[in-house]
Order: sequence, then structure tokens, then C-alpha cells
Amino acid sequence: MVLMSILILPAMLLYGQLGRPGDWDTGTVDHRVGYLLQKTINEDRLALDASPSDPERHLTLARSLAAGGQYDEAVSVMEQLLAQQAPQASWLGLKASYLYYRDGRTLSDDAQALVDRALTLDSADVTTRMLLANRAYLGGHYPEAIGHWEALLASDTAQVNRTAIGNAIAKAQARLDAAQ
Repeated sequence: MVLMSILILPAMLLYGQLGRPGDWDTGTVDHRVGYLLQKTINEDRLALDASPSDPERHLTLARSLAAGGQYDEAVSVMEQLLAQQAPQASWLGLKASYLYYRDGRTLSDDAQALVDRALTLDSADVTTRMLLANRAYLGGHYPEAIGHWEALLASDTAQVNRTAIGNAIAKAQARLDAAQ
């Protein structure tokens, strides 16, 4: 007992003096990107600089930026791509996704316009439908989410992981059944 007091009491006193016990719950988010991801972003920027008319370079950089939570920059890269090339549904869906996450998971008017345009070009665009399905699911709008996922399953695109979407539909249906 005495030994514990000798070890614990000084540690507590030291923490009380040097630590920050009064603001333990006021943490802030660290927005820095890990060095490996930053290396990838830098490499992708250099590759885009070397070949600025290559759409794949734009997409790769935008995806790397988004992986690092740098959605504003990812949106800028997508805007550059869309200014250079004729828009494709998947590109519009990607830009809408980046806007959605940049704006705190809110589908702004700009993002909604991109979604509408993407679905006009391709009603089964995977990127756009997944954005809408995930948004609906997280918002508790399970029938809407199921509708988007079923539209993907009905399409003949090979980009769809049918097993994962089937599981998502089953989970949404279970939550819908539980709510009734």
C-alpha cells in the first residue's frame, strides 16, 4: 500500500502540474495528411503536371486528395478535368461526392445539379447511385437507398459488387422491418 502511494501520488501530482487535466475534452481534429499519402499526392501532382490533358491523371490526383480529406482540392481538380473534357457521368458523380463530403455530408444545390446531370447521362452510374444510396441509408431513408441499390443490380455494369449491394439491401430491409 505504501509502495503504491509512493508511485501513484507523485505521478498524479506531476500530471496535475504539467498535464492539462482541465481541457481534456477540448481536443481538435488533426487535418494533416500522413506522410505516405502526402507522398502519393505529390507524385500524382507531378504526374498531372507532366501530362495535364490526361483525364486519368486528374482522376488519380482527385482520388488521392479525397483519400486525404482534401475535398476542396479534389473538387478543383475535377473542375479542371470537366473544363478540358466532355463530361462523363462517373466524373460528375465523383465531383458531386467530393462536394457532398466537403460540405459536411450535405447535398448542396451544386451537387444535386451534378447528380441530376450524371443520371441523365447514365441512369445506372455507379458513383452517383452509390452516393445517393449511402446518403439515403445514413439518413434513415431505407426504401430510397434500396431503390438506388436495386437500380445498380438491374444494370449490366461490371463495376458493381453485387454481393456487397445484396448485403446492403438486406441490412436496409432489416432496419425497415424493425422500424415497422
